[in-house]
Amino acid sequence: MVRARSLMRSATSGDRVTRVELFFDLVFVFALSQLSHHLLEHLSWLGAGETFVLLLAVYKVWVYTTWSATLLDTSLREVQWMLLIVMLVTLFMNASIDSSFGAFGWLFVACYLAVQLGRGAWMLTAGLDETTHNHFVRTLTWGFMSAPFWIAGVFFDAVPRLMIWGVAAAIDLLGHMLAHRLPGRKTEGSRVPLPGERMFERFGLFYLIALGETILSTGLAIAGNLEDPLIFVTGTVGLAGSIAIWWCYFHSLERDILDKLATVDDHFRPGILAGNTLLMLLAGLILVAAGDQLVISDPSARPELSTVLLLFGGPALFLAGRGIFIRQVLGLRHPTDLIGIGTLAVLAGLSLLLPAFVAAMGALLPLIGVAVADTVIRRRRFKQPIN
Repeated sequence: MVRARSLMRSATSGDRVTRVELFFDLVFVFALSQLSHHLLEHLSWLGAGETFVLLLAVYKVWVYTTWSATLLDTSLREVQWMLLIVMLVTLFMNASIDSSFGAFGWLFVACYLAVQLGRGAWMLTAGLDETTHNHFVRTLTWGFMSAPFWIAGVFFDAVPRLMIWGVAAAIDLLGHMLAHRLPGRKTEGSRVPLPGERMFERFGLFYLIALGETILSTGLAIAGNLEDPLIFVTGTVGLAGSIAIWWCYFHSLERDILDKLATVDDHFRPGILAGNTLLMLLAGLILVAAGDQLVISDPSARPELSTVLLLFGGPALFLAGRGIFIRQVLGLRHPTDLIGIGTLAVLAGLSLLLPAFVAAMGALLPLIGVAVADTVIRRRRFKQPIN
């Protein structure tokens, strides 16, 4: 069934991100907090796997709802109600994160599938153009492919549940990476009416919210350890790490993305690559938030391997994701990201012999180095004379 009128965004709809979209994003602050808490409560390889599967589900809900809202006119009541209903269901999904591998796995799956399949089916009634409509049909098809695995996992205990949900998450991730291709059918990106600048603005705003969650978790950890004489050092290091990541993303990368989009017609492929990269960046922030909380809670102790992996793995994931995106979308070579990752690896080995707060400083230094190098490279690039 097709509506008598289309809900798609028109040239007169405006490109500004609306308040209802920002309001929708707020529920994911809670989700990211829940994910970092789950990782801290289950600090093992098994817990890391659980956290990644849950992160993928949370991210899928956000990215496809955001993409839908970007295509539609958010000033229309139907679109606003869609966002608010998804927000309500997602609130319960996020609330069940910490017990999703326990008694309330059914609630997590029920909410996840209700949003993914329900919103996808609703989009087919929104009066989309033929290319976009066909793509949402394929998106829904991939969703039905993973749904049996999500449902089946509910009936097993934690370890087999993780394995079954891992298959479901892999199907969802593969579909996203392949732009939901099916045999003999693929999306022609140049024909998808995707406003790239607006979509990348949404990515940036969501990442800013994610950074805000790391600052919130750092602040709460500081508040709980004010009696520690090292709190001023560890708290400062924690905030400085968030600032360095913010600088590396927003000061140079975001500007380069917008400049690139102004020169190409196909915004669909960069959007898919940005979505894949954003997942890596969010995973990095969850590791950073968890690592900072561990250091602040016991800064003078020698860090365990798990703490070191969190402290150095978070920045390494961030730099890896950023480097891949710069290479694949912008066509630029940034050796600073590789140098930063290499430096993190060396310092991670040394940090096992040092107090936790010194290890946290070591994880911060490569990020500061990359931020400074980016600033110098960008200034030199814009100062070059035009021949």
